[in-house]
Amino acid sequence: MYFNEKEKSVISEALQLLWDERDLDYLSLDDNGKYCDSDYPADADLANTINRLWNYF
Repeated sequence: MYFNEKEKSVISEALQLLWDERDLDYLSLDDNGKYCDSDYPADADLANTINRLWNYF
């Protein structure tokens, strides 16, 4: 899939808004650089997904 710079910017901003809305800054990174939280695994999974998308853009 190809995105132009404006599309990449909009997607990145949307990801940032989702990150902020879910307040995912509390998550810690494991030794492999992945977000983890045994009490809230769905939050960690979402954070890892957002992080992979950010790395793509």
